[in-house]
Formats: sequence, structure tokens, C-alpha cells
Amino acid sequence: MDKQQIPEALYDDALAYFGDREKADDWLQTENIALGLVSPAYLCRTEEGLRQVADLLKHLKETGHV
Repeated sequence: MDKQQIPEALYDDALAYFGDREKADDWLQTENIALGLVSPAYLCRTEEGLRQVADLLKHLKETGHV
């Protein structure tokens, strides 16, 4: 995975939520219905996309699901 496009803080949040690198990496690379069927990593290429991914991770942490 090209982690250069994913800010360290956002990657750390994904890692904290999913519990290990493999699961976090998989989530970041997999198309996500809540994000319009694009991967979180793809969205991280823009500021708006970063906000959407960060908001989704926050929602997951607060509720445990989408």
C-alpha cells in the first residue's frame, strides 16, 4: 500500500480501531459502500476525501459499525 498518501495520524487511527496492520491495510484498500464504493486510500488523495475517511473512522470508533 502507498502509505505516503495516507496521513500518519489517520493510519494510526485505523490501526487502533482494527487492532493490527493487516486489517487496517485491508480496510484502507477495500472499496467501501459508506464512501461511495471507493477505497479509503483512494479518497486520501484529496482534503475532502481525507475528511470523509476521518469522519467514517470516528463514526466506527463511536458506534462500532457504519
